Amino acid sequence: MVQNDYILHGKTLATADSAKYLGVTIASDLRWNKHIDTISSKANRTLGFLKRNLKINSTALKSTAYKTLIRRTLEYACTVWDPYTQGNIYKLKMMQRRAVRFVLGR
Repeated sequence: MVQNDYILHGKTLATADSAKYLGVTIASDLRWNKHIDTISSKANRTLGFLKRNLKINSTALKSTAYKTLIRRTLEYACTVWDPYTQGNIYKLKMMQRRAVRFVLGR
């Protein structure tokens, strides 16, 4: 693969392996592993926050918190990066399972 150097105002621009655009991480090899890792860890941190701070035992309230804070993170722009590898699908399923166990109190 031929890689061209781009020059702007006399300086050569650096090459990046990935870039974040509108909340979606786009890799130079057009794989979605980094993006899915990023959103999974963000959703996992949010779930941990909810577990620590949401002490009410209401399934409806926990379900609403899941839908508004975690699910929107996992599904943002999913029509663009729809996972097709088993590893990426597994990561997202495991995150959803952890969230469902939280909502149902198991």
